[in-house]
Amino acid sequence: MSKPKVAITIGDPAGIGPEIVFRAVNSLEVQRVCSPVVFGDKTIIEKYTKNNKIAAQFVYSSNFNQNIALGKPSKISGLAACSAIKEAAQWCMTGLTQSLVTAPVSKESFKLAGLKAPGHTEFLAELTNTKNYCMMMICGKINCVMVTRHLPLNKIAKNLTKKNIISTIKTAEAFLNRYKKNPSITVCSLNPHAGDNGILGTEEKEIIMPAVKQLKKEKYNICGPFAPDAVWAVLNEKNYDLIVGMYHDQIMIPLKTINAKKIINVTAGLPFVRTSPGHGTAFDIAGKNKADISSMKEAVIFAAKRL
Repeated sequence: MSKPKVAITIGDPAGIGPEIVFRAVNSLEVQRVCSPVVFGDKTIIEKYTKNNKIAAQFVYSSNFNQNIALGKPSKISGLAACSAIKEAAQWCMTGLTQSLVTAPVSKESFKLAGLKAPGHTEFLAELTNTKNYCMMMICGKINCVMVTRHLPLNKIAKNLTKKNIISTIKTAEAFLNRYKKNPSITVCSLNPHAGDNGILGTEEKEIIMPAVKQLKKEKYNICGPFAPDAVWAVLNEKNYDLIVGMYHDQIMIPLKTINAKKIINVTAGLPFVRTSPGHGTAFDIAGKNKADISSMKEAVIFAAKRL
């Protein structure tokens, strides 16, 4: 039986993306499960493959023919990253590759390149014309989803609505339902102590609880909202199928405490499986050959096995 072809972008070339991609695709764990197809700027790929034999197919998504300064965001590195994502997504849409893995990009480089989308999730939704999508974080057997993603804390409450809570949960549940029927869903509150009956905030009563009640009526296996510290405290006892957080750090801090090396990011709702490692560009160690490839390998293996 032939192995699936997995599209892999090298991310922001000023960060650790190229390093972790080329080291990961050459690992036995990745080679066993897929045939990697690496997308990136010709100059960058040739720089990394000049003295190293990489067991992958290469697609040159751009050829800027420029040296990119390591360790800092730039317009050119943003453009190179965007070009790779566009080309790889097109390959997945046309069936030339079966899934997509993206190395980390810089939101600042994206902005310098003129991209309006703040990150991979929104950019891929635009490219595939996907209306309902969400950002899931998976760490081993722990599945999580965040209702709001990359927002300042002072804007989270304003962007939290019954509609986007319901849409996020339905999209994540549909993704998990491919592997486990009727998954259990546990919803976290926004405020400490789940709002303490309105004393510490009214979002639970006015927004989150009505969303949970509606989903219960639609026969979803859902409960909450519960204080997030209580949810994470009994994680090993409860074995939740899906934890729903209201904002980024409500999910990321516990997961990184549990096992940062195993975290992967999955965009649910796209017409193909898309994953990425659960960390950023790590500009501070770019080019030093110090980056840990564990999360990148996890992302590729997941994308190859969960088609």
